[in-house]
Amino acid sequence: MLGIGPFKNKMTVNLLKTVEILFHRPNIGQDLLPLKVTNVSRVNAAKLLGVYLRHDLNFSQHVDAIVAICSRRFYLLAQLKKQGLGISSLDTLFKAIVLNKILNALIVYYGYLTEGQKGVLQRVLDRATSRGFTPYYYDLDVLAESAQYKLFRHSCQEGHCLSRLYTEKPRPPGTMQLRTRGHKFQLPINKYEFNKRNFIMRSLFNYL
Repeated sequence: MLGIGPFKNKMTVNLLKTVEILFHRPNIGQDLLPLKVTNVSRVNAAKLLGVYLRHDLNFSQHVDAIVAICSRRFYLLAQLKKQGLGISSLDTLFKAIVLNKILNALIVYYGYLTEGQKGVLQRVLDRATSRGFTPYYYDLDVLAESAQYKLFRHSCQEGHCLSRLYTEKPRPPGTMQLRTRGHKFQLPINKYEFNKRNFIMRSLFNYL
């Protein structure tokens, strides 16, 4: 549920701005779903911190929203270019109002994107280069991989808010270490390929 309370910090939740969303398989029976929370609307999609979340973890709505926003911002960049703004300044603006929009929470939902959705976002980046808003070529896969690796390395450090999600693999005394591994954590048992799409699973399996 997006918003629950009251919290320990004495804040009271505004039920008019609170919704409930259940993440579940598409073929699950209605009798298996939990009862609705009183006075809270249950929805199939909700926006949280700028990201549209759906009950089936399909991010088509979020991709469409990004494309619409970037298109409007391209118009602004085009007008500034007509006024004679230099490529260096255009590139700075592009990174601030377009690239950052695409990068926002990208590593959270990137694993759930279809190839078609990735292609849509890549075309946004390609348009920026072809229209002269930036002198650089940006590859969506490279951007996502770089951001994921950076966050994973930070999250491995003790005290990071995500570090508690990792389980360190025990090593009996005297065990030989045959090679240096990418990390020291156990790989979760996973029977479904879909579950490997989230950030934690992707990182643990990709950086072994």
